[in-house]
Amino acid sequence: MATTPLVDPDGYFTRVDAGSLPRAIGLVLVYWVGSLAVGLLWRATAEIDVEPVTLLYLLQTLEATLLYWVVPTVLLYGLGYALGARLEPADTLALAAWGLVPMLAGEAVSNLLLYALSALEIDPTIAPLEPEVLVFVPLTLLACGWAAVIWRGGLQSGFGLERSTATSTALLTAGICAGLLLLPVALT
Repeated sequence: MATTPLVDPDGYFTRVDAGSLPRAIGLVLVYWVGSLAVGLLWRATAEIDVEPVTLLYLLQTLEATLLYWVVPTVLLYGLGYALGARLEPADTLALAAWGLVPMLAGEAVSNLLLYALSALEIDPTIAPLEPEVLVFVPLTLLACGWAAVIWRGGLQSGFGLERSTATSTALLTAGICAGLLLLPVALT
């Protein structure tokens, strides 16, 4: 039996304890601390001047974490409710929180690849796009796709939506999350 929805969302969300709010809060805290760790690693190893870690930085990182949790929750709950899913707010919070795991993995891998590129001192002018775009965009899309698979499993197995409806709802939510994550890249 699967212990997480990361590899078997359909099996996981049939469990009675799949909608555990304490587990969801734990996932959100792991995402926040993981995001802080990635940011602190860049600050510790960067050869450029970066702003020091302040309370404002910690709060902005927490704000982004909550945004990446609340927006999918609202979308999954609202769309699921409109489509006739058997939803409870706490279960939806837990479902959305599991989507943070792939996003954290994507963020960590993106940053490790960018760090490796900078350590190898590869000439950035040989690529048509900035290295951040070449690495971050595909990995963000992949992470959001993985989150969509998790959300689809929860909507179908845990909340009773038909597979096609659950898939389209999860993909729409993942698309909006990808937009939120990629907006800073698009604005630069």
